[in-house]
Amino acid sequence: MTKLFARRKVLVAAAGAALSGLAGCGRVEGSVLPDVVLPAISGLTGPNGWAVPGFASGEFRRGVALLNVWASWCPYCQAEHDHLLRLSRDSRFRLLGLVYRDSEAKAAAYLRRTGNPFAAVARDDGQLSRAVGQRGVPGTYVVARSGRVLTAVRGAIDERSIEGRLMPAIRRALAGDETIDS
Repeated sequence: MTKLFARRKVLVAAAGAALSGLAGCGRVEGSVLPDVVLPAISGLTGPNGWAVPGFASGEFRRGVALLNVWASWCPYCQAEHDHLLRLSRDSRFRLLGLVYRDSEAKAAAYLRRTGNPFAAVARDDGQLSRAVGQRGVPGTYVVARSGRVLTAVRGAIDERSIEGRLMPAIRRALAGDETIDS
């Protein structure tokens, strides 16, 4: 009986490790994002009619940024969209969108239909998603001016994660404190 229990325990532990790897739960806080240049999503315009830009790693050095990794086909991304629209009205930081495993046309159509909360939107080329350990969507990261990730929310953001995790990290970053969440 103990051998059977021990075998089950090993299988459960292995399954848990595999699932956490799939969910992109590796530690990213404290890492510095790599140098990237990501082009804009073609056909995406803002309310002023101008093209919404892509972004490069220099964008993170302009000030505190909230990086949201999303896809138009993702129901969890759709569920958090109203929260992103609300966050986009806060001028103390920039909200950047990284389209993950989605077509430019579908991403642009989704943002035209639901509203675009992002100051800049780019399609993932794999560099940023690998750097933050992103293996699914959504994911949201507070990035300090140095390009250092201070905190991460894996999965859809909600009021609890915004007030309990994102906003405290944003306030620290705005004050120049790059303490990472543990």
